[in-house]
Amino acid sequence: MCTGNSGKFRAAQEHLAPRGIEVTQMPPDLDEIRATSAAEIAQHKARQAFEILRRPLFVEDSGFAIDEFNGWPGPMVEHALEAFAPEGIVHLADLTKHRVCRFASAAVYADGDGDLHTFADDTLTPGTVAAASHRGEGPRSWSDQWSIFIPEGSTTLAAMPPAEQERVFAQWRSTSEVAAVGAWLAARE
Repeated sequence: MCTGNSGKFRAAQEHLAPRGIEVTQMPPDLDEIRATSAAEIAQHKARQAFEILRRPLFVEDSGFAIDEFNGWPGPMVEHALEAFAPEGIVHLADLTKHRVCRFASAAVYADGDGDLHTFADDTLTPGTVAAASHRGEGPRSWSDQWSIFIPEGSTTLAAMPPAEQERVFAQWRSTSEVAAVGAWLAARE
């Protein structure tokens, strides 16, 4: 997997392990284009990484979409978090009627010939952006988004007890775009 993000790499390992697929982390220095589509960004990174490494690989990109903002900030969420912090995203969500949000993800596999195979889903199960008074604090995660995303119910990912977090992540591991890459690779063998 081509990423410098250790959290993304650990998640990819977890999502591919049930299929017996082992991955190694390759953090080549890649340009990240600005785009509103996680798939477009992942495809660009996969092309670059293949040009550097000349071997099969995959990349993943994701975003955090607020429905009433037409999917913004999408894959630019890290820039939004740097500019506004999680509290700023919460205050922006105050401008919406329903606070509905979701994660969007794309994984792109470059085969040995450099042909790209894209797995993308922008229709992941929605949640809500927490109100300021319900913003969750908990164990430090690899994403500040955990402190503002409520998957279902009334508590953020960060504030969930570990068993509840594991239930959410177990479902995610089986349906993620990285898991889809794993299923596709396993079917080809």
